[in-house]
Parts: sequence; structure tokens; C-alpha cells
Amino acid sequence: MPKRKNASSASKEETKEGDLVSKISDDFLQCRICLEPFKDPKVLSCLHTFCEGCLKRLVEQQDDAVDSFRCPTCRTDTVLPVGGVPFLKNNFFVQSLSDTVQTHKSLVSKEDDKVKCDNCEEEVANHGCVPCEEFLCDGCNCAHRRGKRTRGHEVIGVAELKEQLINKTGLLKSRSLPICPKHEDEKLKFYCETCKHPICRDCTVLQHKNHTYGYLADTVCDVKAEIQNKLEAARQQITKYQDKASAVTKRQDELKTSCKKGADDINAAAKEEIKHLTSLVKRKKADLKEKLAYLKVERSEQLSATADSVGSTLGSLSSTVDFAQKVVEHGSDFDIMNVYSDVTTRLDSLLEGPTTDLDIPDDINGIMFELMTQQKKKDEEEENERSRAEATFRFTVENFSKLSDYERKDSPAVFIRNLPWKILARPDHKANNKSLAIFLQCDAGSKSLWSCKASVEVRLIPQKDGVQTFKKNYQHVFYNKGNSWGFLEFIPWDEMCDPQKGYIKDDKVILEAHVKADAPKFMKETIIRNIINEEIPKNAKNLQNQSTLRFTVENVSELSGKQLSHTVFICGLPWKIVAMPACSNPPHNNSLGVYLQCDVDADSSSFWSCCVSVELRLIPQKNGVEMRKRKFGQVFYSKENSCGCPDFMPWPELCDPQKGYIKDDKIILEAYVKADAPCAMV
Repeated sequence: MPKRKNASSASKEETKEGDLVSKISDDFLQCRICLEPFKDPKVLSCLHTFCEGCLKRLVEQQDDAVDSFRCPTCRTDTVLPVGGVPFLKNNFFVQSLSDTVQTHKSLVSKEDDKVKCDNCEEEVANHGCVPCEEFLCDGCNCAHRRGKRTRGHEVIGVAELKEQLINKTGLLKSRSLPICPKHEDEKLKFYCETCKHPICRDCTVLQHKNHTYGYLADTVCDVKAEIQNKLEAARQQITKYQDKASAVTKRQDELKTSCKKGADDINAAAKEEIKHLTSLVKRKKADLKEKLAYLKVERSEQLSATADSVGSTLGSLSSTVDFAQKVVEHGSDFDIMNVYSDVTTRLDSLLEGPTTDLDIPDDINGIMFELMTQQKKKDEEEENERSRAEATFRFTVENFSKLSDYERKDSPAVFIRNLPWKILARPDHKANNKSLAIFLQCDAGSKSLWSCKASVEVRLIPQKDGVQTFKKNYQHVFYNKGNSWGFLEFIPWDEMCDPQKGYIKDDKVILEAHVKADAPKFMKETIIRNIINEEIPKNAKNLQNQSTLRFTVENVSELSGKQLSHTVFICGLPWKIVAMPACSNPPHNNSLGVYLQCDVDADSSSFWSCCVSVELRLIPQKNGVEMRKRKFGQVFYSKENSCGCPDFMPWPELCDPQKGYIKDDKIILEAYVKADAPCAMV
């Protein structure tokens, strides 16, 4: 009886703790990656737990050579053991807790008269074995009592056993030891002091033979005491952080209050300042209007005097001309001779009269108001800094080897001549050869027509001692429809990415551009007529804006100077193809140069420009040979009226009949030209 009383007392104690199961939320037993109940839970170094499968997928998403990974919850690094995720520490506590909670919920949900027999799983149970913790029907209970090992077991009613089991699971403590994952049917009843984790009996004689270990039950008391001490220190630290959080919240509220007061003070001060400045502005407004009225009266009187003089002279001329014309047309010879002296004297007087009084000053209507503010002064200073004629700027391209095909990287803009310039870099493929392509772009967003001639040196900066800077130079006229120019094959990609070459370090390359630019020219949206001395053919009156020129060059092998095609008019301008060797003595070791020329009279006083897109072509004269062609955009203007390719094609290749471009010592050149209307430049 005393023993039964102690069991009842323990049952009451367990009943109090049984409510603890209600405090375990589903979130605590769910993986934060898949949001499902844990499957093979693994615990990380930060004590967060996740499913083994979820962690495997997480690690697979990282690089192949990963030796650690970050917790998805707190971003703390966990070292990946040899063998990968399966060899992370199992969270037996969470697994056991999950099983206990599920058992508890299952027991609570069962009604006393509907509990199935745990033995036959068919009949309704009427009894319960306390040591076996099993529900039994009448038949199974009789068999249980006849068993040699179970005949002495205490058997109670279903409701009483159910209550005991609910209270037991409510403690949330598993009274059974987990099975060793390495040795079947062996429980983890020992603790290895050397490795700091539980082991089984087989482990003590195999993997942990020479380690220090003992019974887990003997070690747990000291460990619990140590953890409790650290928990107490942690709780004190939590209190400090809570106090700190309260202090931060208080300061945030104080900051909000002080900012509101500051805003109110600013509004009040601004209101007073606006009132004061408004009175000053009104007085200034009155003074400026008074000055404007004076200028208006002064210049109006000047224009009125000029108008009177023009009117008087015009009246005299008109009346004299009218009289003289009538005499000449209708008068007799006598009438004409009679007034001859008077008419000629009057006309000479009017024609030789002073005209200075009739001149109208160009700036007589040039009255303009401009307000100079502090911001405008600052803008002017910045404008002066941006108007430099030349500059050198760098651009570091990171993760260089990971650039995808044709993925472009742009540098920040640098202003030269008040135009924004950028370095552009990207991989480029040509004939199965990969290269680094580099361009300089004048990134002006203006819709107006403009052009700017610039000298450019593009550089690849070495990052290793003893390596020379790799660089290339060119000159180009940038304009609004052709605002970038550079090299598709600046340097081979393999050479660029070879660390031994010294141009790449930590997967970074450094590009540099030195730009020296002329002052940009801006163009009026006005078509210039009659800017050429040659007469435009009648069939060109519609001013076609595109056409194709064809030019047959004869005696190519003897070519030593310029050969010009016939003229084709496009947008009212005369265009020609020019062919010449890059070096005339001798040509065979050089290249064929092909150019497009706008053949306007060089002595023309008109200052014009024309934006043109060009495709130069070398027509094959043999079947199966691909046409050779080069494209470019250019602004042609009065002082630079030709542009093209000095290295259009190597001379030996051009003159080789097997290549298919020459026949009977003749080649055929072609140019497709698309031009905008020519414009006047200012």
C-alpha cells in the first residue's frame, strides 16, 4: 500500500507537468526549410535543427569544394564533417520529443471505451498492463496472465492506464535510450569524454577503444549542473539585452519627439524667413521692372526713329521710281529728255544717301533676365571641372572569368568636354576564337545632333611586376548615332585569364582609358541647300537617303595611288568609293585600303556635317566565296570628308586568284550608304 500511495503521489506530480506538452508548438517540431515534421533531424553548431534531406539540398546548391555552410536561420557557419551531411550530429532530443508528443496526442484523442487492444489490434481493450504499457482485450488479457514472464504483471483498467500514460508522456522526457546509428540493437548508454558524445557498448571496443568514457547516467548530473550554471549566466545576459532594448526604444521615442519639435521650429523659422525674403524679392522685382520699362522706352524710341527714316526713304524712292517709270513707259521723247536731268539727280541722291541710320542693331531685342543663385554658382563650378579637354580614368571588372557570353560591363561615367565617357567591356566570339572586346562610349543622352573627335588610348593594366601595359590607340569621331568605338579583339581571352600573364588577379582586371577630345560640335536641325558647287542631277531632286555604289578597280596588281569611283548623290551630297594601297612602295606587302568620300568642293565656304552608316564590301568573283565586308558609322563634315578601312584586306590575299576576289586583274568594290540630311554646324 505505501508503494501504491507513492505512485499516486507521483501521478499527481506528473499530472501537473503533463500540461507541458501543450507548450510545445508545432513550429518547434517542424523543419524551417520544408515546413514539415522533422525527418532524420540533424543539429548544427548553432543548435538549429533541420531535416537531413533539406540540408543535403542546401549544401548541393553551394560550390563543389564546400567545407562549411551557413545556417538558413541565423547565418552561422557549420563545418561539414567528412562524409557530408549524414555525418552531422543527430538530434535525438527533437526526434524523441516529436514521438512523445505524437503519442500523447494519440492517447488524449482516444475515448476510454474505444481503445483497441495493442496485442490483437481487433477487439476493444478492457484492461491495461502497467509494466508493458499495453492495452488488452479480455482474450489477450487471459493469455497475458498465463504467460510465464507476464503472469505477475500488474493489470488495471483502461481509463487508469490511459491516465498514467498521458501523464508520463506529458513530462516530455523519454525514459528509453536511443539506438546507436552504427550498431543495430545497441543503446547509447555510455558517454565518450574524449569525443564529447554518447556511444554504445560496441563503440567502446571499436571506434572509441582507447578513449575515456563512462556510463551516461553517471555523467549527466555533472553536465546538467554545468548547463544550469551557464543558463543562469545566459538569463542574466538576456536581462541586460532586454534592458538595452528598452533603452533603445526609449531613445527612439525621444529622437522622434525631438525631430518633430525640430521640424516645427524649422517650419516656424522658415515662415518668418519667407515673409522677410518675400518683401525683399518684391522690392527687387519693382526695381527690375522699372529698369525693364526704361530699356523698353529707350529701344522703342530707337526703333521708331529707324522706322520713320526707313518709311521716309521708302516713300521718296517709291514715288520717284513710279514717276520715272511712267515717264519712260508713256512719255514722249521730249517728256523724257525734259525730266531726264531732274530724275537722275533725284535717284542718285536717294541711292547714295547714308544707310547707317537704317541699320538695326542685332542685340536690340536681346533683353534677358537671368537669376544667379548659389546653386547656379555651384553648377558653374562643376561645369568648369567637367569641361577639361583630356583625362585618364580606370575601371576594375570583378568576377571577370564568370562573365557570360556578350555580357557587358560599363564603367562609371567620367566627364570630358562636358560629355560623359564610359569604358565598355565584354567577351566576344569570332571564328571560334574568344577575345576581350573593349569600347569607349560617349554616353550623351541628348536628342540633338552632335559630334566630337577624340584620340583614345585603351590600356590593360598589369597586376604583376615586370609585365608591360597592354594598350591600343585610335582616333574616332563620336556622334549621337555612333557613340561607341573600340576593339572587338582587344586581347585573346585565354591570355587575359592566364594568371601567369599578370593581367588578372583575384579574378579582377583593371582597364584604363586616356581620352583627349576636341570641343564637341552641335548641329542645327536645318537642312543646308546648295552647299556644293556641283549641280545636283534632276533625277536626285527627291534627295534619296540611301543607295549602293559599285566600283570596278582595274589593273589591281599595278595599283600605286588612289582610284575613285563615279559619283552617286545621296541626300544631295556627292559620294565616291576610294581604293588605294596602304603603302604604295611596294603594295604587295601591305593591305588594300577602301574608303568612302563625300566629294564636296574642299574650297566650299559652307560648314556642314552629315551622319552616315556605311557598309564597305569586296564582291567575290568565284562561287562559294564569302563576301568580305566592314561596317562603321561616321560623321562626315567639311574638314573631314572621308573615312574607311586602311587594312580592309591583306594585299597577298587580295591578289591570290584562288581566294576568288580578283579576276583578270580586276576587283569589284561596293558601298552601301545610308545618310541623314546634311546639317549646318555651329
